[in-house]
Amino acid sequence: MAKAFKTTNKLYGLVIALSIKRNELIDFYFFNLQDSTTLIMNLNLFLETFSRAALGLVLFSLSSFAQANDCAAQNELTWVKATYALSGDSLVIQDGKFKLIGIYAPQIPRTQKFNTPGQPLAKEAQLFLNKLLANNDMEVGVEYDTTKIDKFNRQLAHLFLKDGTNVQQKMIESGYAVAFTTEGNTLHQTCYFQAEKIARDNQYQLWDLAAKNPNLHFPIVNSSDIRKQDDGFRIVRGKVEMVDKSSNNYIINLDTTGIRVPKQNWENFDYNQIKSLDGKEIEARGITYFYKGAMFMVIDHPNAINLFNPLNRPTQN
Repeated sequence: MAKAFKTTNKLYGLVIALSIKRNELIDFYFFNLQDSTTLIMNLNLFLETFSRAALGLVLFSLSSFAQANDCAAQNELTWVKATYALSGDSLVIQDGKFKLIGIYAPQIPRTQKFNTPGQPLAKEAQLFLNKLLANNDMEVGVEYDTTKIDKFNRQLAHLFLKDGTNVQQKMIESGYAVAFTTEGNTLHQTCYFQAEKIARDNQYQLWDLAAKNPNLHFPIVNSSDIRKQDDGFRIVRGKVEMVDKSSNNYIINLDTTGIRVPKQNWENFDYNQIKSLDGKEIEARGITYFYKGAMFMVIDHPNAINLFNPLNRPTQN
């Protein structure tokens, strides 16, 4: 943190110094050259261009600092020994099941009780998390958020390694998970969505899979291509064809996919911003389900829509 501030202060000082020096040089040439207009204009243009570049570095440094700071633990950590990863986003710690919040990783096949098929790269994501834990002596720092227990009685937590590494950030940035805001837990969301952007831009793992095998419809699928069997977690991409409001839901309809915001979650949304989506291309992420000939998705937080996530969020008036 101190290093980031030191670098930023140096760059900012350079901008100020250049501005002062520009004025001094202009005064000098004005009093010592008879035809100095062209030279002054060129000199002024050069220094202003250089100053803008330096200012850009300052802003970039501040942005990078803010992102890095969002990835760091915000609360006191409880250090414990993990046992093993059940999937890329769940693990056993001291005989209790924990869910990594803020992310979604492909799910391992379940042959008992639910008998659900696995998702692409599920075992690879599980192995990556197990290796990450093993390389750090299975020791993790647990940070809780707003909601601590889910409906499956799993503890919900952000995890950290001794060197400060945010485990969720590492899983997403490596391409084995995507950002997913749930249960009202919003710590580190800027960090997680920025990590996803890095993985997506570089086509790591899940994003490489999606680019090379679009027919898998995972983790992303066009609404126009979605099929009945594409239920479960998906990022659905398409044009908003209708926005409406009923007594129980905010309604956002793509061509074949209906996105719903239940009334109990309206306080998290600005309906005027939802209305502004009409006619726009969006990506919505969540659990899809097939009902009466159409695919639906229920969302509870604005981060589920790409235009509202921390990297693209509209400025509040």
